Amino acid sequence: MGNVRNGPQEPHAICTLHPITSRADLLDYHRFRYCIYANSQQRGFLAGPQGFDTDVYDSRALHLGWYENDRLVGCVRLLDPIAGRDPLHFFKDLPDGPRREAALALVAQARKEGLPVCEVSRLCLAPEKRSLATVRRFVLAVIATAHRYGRDHCLFTCDAPHAAFWQRMGFEVVEGFSGYDRPRSPHQGYLLRGNYATLLALHRGELQELGHLLAA
Repeated sequence: MGNVRNGPQEPHAICTLHPITSRADLLDYHRFRYCIYANSQQRGFLAGPQGFDTDVYDSRALHLGWYENDRLVGCVRLLDPIAGRDPLHFFKDLPDGPRREAALALVAQARKEGLPVCEVSRLCLAPEKRSLATVRRFVLAVIATAHRYGRDHCLFTCDAPHAAFWQRMGFEVVEGFSGYDRPRSPHQGYLLRGNYATLLALHRGELQELGHLLAA
């Protein structure tokens, strides 16, 4: 990534996401994910060796990082479905039954319609970056970046207390997936979906102000 991610950041500067590809940056990224999850109520989601958060989905993911002065302060991964019982990460919290069947049907229908569904996963921010305003700017950066890489049709889960925020951002709760129990989390989960092309239009003015889009 070189100097493109360097330089001082203003308090309300644009959150610019860069693909994480080098071995050194990937190691730093997996350590960062581990630190965020190990010090949260979501530590049950951790996978991989001590000090690193890695799993089988990482090889089929686009990994994105937000850097300030070459320090990773935020990250997210966009997962393409993999082969096997759990094509996306959120399936690990769905036991056999009607809800799992509904989720499988949702992914199958998207594939049938030629929609490249991705799961937004491991969204992590450094503790000092968790103000509501900064989280909103980070989510807008994810929307713009995912659209640029052709990952417009997204699914993701959130904790019940955060569902209202995501709905205000324009995402919708998948019918039948509001407030369901997840064995790895102390919070009930919500499964949400969105189309980033649609969300770009919804947030166009704010995205332009932040520098993600050119004025029409």
